[in-house]
This record gives sequence, structure tokens and C-alpha cells, in this order.
Amino acid sequence: MNKIRAVIDQIEADQRQAHQVDAIPDDISITELAEDVVRGKRKLSQPQMRMLIELLPYYAPKLQAIADFRMRDERDFAVKLDRRLKHYHEEYLPKPN
Repeated sequence: MNKIRAVIDQIEADQRQAHQVDAIPDDISITELAEDVVRGKRKLSQPQMRMLIELLPYYAPKLQAIADFRMRDERDFAVKLDRRLKHYHEEYLPKPN
């Protein structure tokens, strides 16, 4: 009976240690924290994980636009900008009567 009790005590101690989560340090950013969690370097409690999931979009927003800055055929940014502005004026602005 003592052996069974010792095994049960060991299992309970292992479970308590597995559920024990450290506090998140103040000097780590949300994105670093997310990377650590993904890589398995840090384990978060359920409330901490929910907080991370909710805050991450505000600290690392998705990319909304992509700029094309490839320089081909000796065209530079100013030339491309002028072409886009001309296109915008032709397509979207009302034409004078």
C-alpha cells in the first residue's frame, strides 16, 4: 500500500510541476513571447495564452499593402509615381466639361 501511495504522490507532484507557469518577464516583447511559445521555449497558462492571442494582432499587424520598388528598364520611383498619378487622374477624377 505504501508503494502505491508513493507512486500517487509522485504523479501528483509531477502534475503540479507541469501546471506551474512562470510569470512573463517585463523586458520581453509580445512578438518575442509568441516566438518562444511557438518554439516550445516557454509554456503559458490558459489565461496567458488567451491574452497573447488577443494582443498579438495589435503588436504585429498583418501586412496591408505591398510596395513594388524593383528598378527595371531605368525606371525609378519618381517615374512610377508620375505614371500612377496620371492613371489615377484619368480613371477616377471627373473630367472637366
